[in-house]
Amino acid sequence: MMFRYLKKFFLCLLFTIISALVLIFTYHRICLTKEQKLLDKPIGRLVQVDGKNMNVYVTGQGESTLVFLAGGGTTSPILDFKTLYSKLEKDYRVVIVERLGYGFSDDSQGDSRDIDTVLAQTRQALKKAEITGPYTLVAHSMAGLEALHWVAKYPEEVQGIIGLDMALPSSYNDLNLYPGAYKGLQMAANLGLSRVFYDVDKQVSALAVGDLTAEEKQVYKALFYRRPLANAVYEEVTQVKQNAEAVSREKLPELPILLFSSNGQGTGYSQEEWQGFQKDFAAQHPQTELILLDCPHYVHDYASDELAEKIKQFLK
Repeated sequence: MMFRYLKKFFLCLLFTIISALVLIFTYHRICLTKEQKLLDKPIGRLVQVDGKNMNVYVTGQGESTLVFLAGGGTTSPILDFKTLYSKLEKDYRVVIVERLGYGFSDDSQGDSRDIDTVLAQTRQALKKAEITGPYTLVAHSMAGLEALHWVAKYPEEVQGIIGLDMALPSSYNDLNLYPGAYKGLQMAANLGLSRVFYDVDKQVSALAVGDLTAEEKQVYKALFYRRPLANAVYEEVTQVKQNAEAVSREKLPELPILLFSSNGQGTGYSQEEWQGFQKDFAAQHPQTELILLDCPHYVHDYASDELAEKIKQFLK
């Protein structure tokens, strides 16, 4: 008797869960269709790289060129960086290259995201967009690996590096990454669960504290829900430790570097641990200026005024 009752209970529970998932997925697909009109015209210019579209955004008319490189998993690099670059575009040419899997660029499926491939695609996208160097690289988080690799491999193309809470090779030594969990989250997001259970307005720094207009926020969210967890980003996660190890073996030429370091919130490390990586790097490279901040990982959203002022001083 009890077994029959439990069986009926679990069957009803299963039916309820499946029905809820079907309703959420249907609602998600309807919303995606409505939101597509926000994405029909990319913010930027699409260029062909390795048979795929990469998006390049250019603003400002200054003589110096700042190339912004987004951290891992950032939905919309162009809108994510806007709070900061809007304070710089009057004095400098600002360029944002959206890697495959980011923003308005195409996704990739199973393609290598080793550091040489990533850098080659960024350089090719700049060439296709007719953006010539030398550049000052403005790198957030994981993109620090690409910036360091760039200057080691093509020093004539880089005038300096500005690190926006930039990850360093040493910061990946003991970091635990879980690609399998990423795949699970990707499946849940594609079902539409992130639309219902994830408060993007509060969790995404560009939306919570950035200086985006109401329309820009809608575009950001449309991009987020369309492709919350891209295949290219998954491949980056699986290869980031190898990339960090490769960069750690490279010798950097002498060049000016400005590092902004957060309090570690959002990095997986304590403040002492995270800022320790930055301090060690600065000690090893005398031309590095390190500025410690008491704010979370997306420093360009939380401390844009201070960053803009320090960057202008650095570039004089």
